[in-house]
Amino acid sequence: MTTRSETPSGHGLAVPGVTTHRLGEAADRWGARLDRFIERLGQACAWLTLALVLLVAFDVGARYLFHVSWVAEQELEWHVLAVIALMASAYTLQQGEHVRVDVFYQHYSERAKLWLDVLLPILVVIPTGLFIAYMSLHFVSMSYAIHEGSPDPGGLPARWALKAFIPLGFALVALQGLAMSLLAAAKLHRHYRN
Repeated sequence: MTTRSETPSGHGLAVPGVTTHRLGEAADRWGARLDRFIERLGQACAWLTLALVLLVAFDVGARYLFHVSWVAEQELEWHVLAVIALMASAYTLQQGEHVRVDVFYQHYSERAKLWLDVLLPILVVIPTGLFIAYMSLHFVSMSYAIHEGSPDPGGLPARWALKAFIPLGFALVALQGLAMSLLAAAKLHRHYRN
């Protein structure tokens, strides 16, 4: 069975056995699920920011009050900062706080904006995120194979564990791109129905 949903221009989308209404609902449902996952992850990263502030405060206090400092503690600070940056980048994208060129976008019609919101993640965000995630896997596996650790005495071991956040972070950006595209597709579908 093929069902057609007519757009205002009279053009329909033919999908065997599925109404376009159901496709719109499915896109909305899956986009919202992915969006919630990224939002929870971003909120968890906020707690890492508190941990980073406490680490830095402890480091500064120990250095100036007791004249002691630990290499491992200092490395842990930038490890936590790297994890925050990589894990929260998808949340930053979700919240619209990423770098974006709005010079042209703001002048487009609502329909053109919706089309851009559907296509740009598919054409730019998802492929770029997946490409960087894939390319960085070799980087992580090499680090794991040689048991890379800190080159400084007293530094942290298992540098591969930190590097593993590179593919994970960019995969999450791609996942958020998918969520953005699905949610925009659902909005576009509603726009055509009204």
